[in-house]
Formats: sequence, structure tokens, C-alpha cells
Amino acid sequence: MADLTEVLGAIGEPIRFEVLRLLAEEGEAAQAALAERIGVTPSRLGNHLATLRAAGLVEPVRVGRSSRYHLPDPDAVRALLSAVNVLAGAAPPKRTVPSTFARARTCYDHLAGEVGVVLLERLVAEGALVPGPEVESELTVGDGLDAALARLEVPHPQVGRRKLAVGCLDATAGRPHLGGALGGEILRVFLRRGLLLPGPSPRSLIEHPALDRLLA
Repeated sequence: MADLTEVLGAIGEPIRFEVLRLLAEEGEAAQAALAERIGVTPSRLGNHLATLRAAGLVEPVRVGRSSRYHLPDPDAVRALLSAVNVLAGAAPPKRTVPSTFARARTCYDHLAGEVGVVLLERLVAEGALVPGPEVESELTVGDGLDAALARLEVPHPQVGRRKLAVGCLDATAGRPHLGGALGGEILRVFLRRGLLLPGPSPRSLIEHPALDRLLA
């Protein structure tokens, strides 16, 4: 267990304080997602995460092939953050709604964020895709794929050397979104039809209201 000096030293740096604030407000997150939210490189953030881990303030948890960070004692960290804000003369941090980045963004050439997760879950529920044994396994084609693509107005993708559909663990949602050739084709079609628009930050996307209805 870290001593008081180590804990105070760990939170006394702006980047590390912001990491704790984000995890306290939004739950666990991957290193890459935290780095993008804060505006630093993943390698630079890794050094700060190591300091927070040594102080016992954050812990990694393995999910598939990826690691996500969480607070082992979130109530204690929230109380600590609130006390620091009061001492600094700032208002206590407020819980926020999910960010645009967490809601919808690109991941390589496919759709990620909560919208990407919902898309995959809808395709599985429709019998279009069948999940594999692991979070990031290849998905097999179900009997409902043709009907689902017709409903979405998305053509069958050219697969080439790629896999048709794979689960890709979402950095912010903690559940898989749709990758592979099919995920790429759906994102291209949604962007072309204006169902998704460029967001306020790199890779972030904004949904058209019609997309919500399409995925409901």
C-alpha cells in the first residue's frame, strides 16, 4: 500500500489528476482512449499510469487482448478529487454525459464507440452475425445477414484478404464493436449518406437522428 506522500505526489500532476477525474466520472477506459481524451501520446501517458499504479490509485484489468484501467476504490478517489477542488477554490467535479468521442468515432476504417457497439449487437440480435468464443473473435455469417444489409442499405463488401467481420474491443464502451471488411463498408456507407458527420475532435463523429432510428 502506498504511503500518504506517494499518493499526494501522484495526484499533484495535472495529467495524472485528469486521468483520475475521467476514470471517476466515466468508469474504466483503455490507455489509448485516455491519451486521446487528455491530448497526450499513449507512451507519455504510460509513464503517468505507472505512477498512479504504484500509488495504488489505478489498476489494469485484462479484457481480451487489451488492458483497461479502473479505480480500485472509486468512492475514495472521488472524495479525494472533491477535497482537492475545494482546497483549490474550484467547484467539485460534476458527472458528465458520455463525450462525443465515446459515443461515436472511427477505429481504423470502421465505426467505434457506443454507436459501433450498438450496431454489432443489433446485427447479432437479427441473426446476421454469430459471435465467436472470445470478445475479439471472427464472427460467422448468420441466416439474417442479407436481410440486415438490405435494411441498412449496405452492399456486401469486397473482402479480399480481410476477414468479413471481427469483434474489436471498444476502448471506451468495454464491449466489442464491428470490425473487418463489413465494419468498414458500413462506415463508408453511413458517411456517404450523411448518417454520420465529422465531429469536433479528430476521429469523433456526430450521428444524424435517422441513424438512431435505423439502429433501434
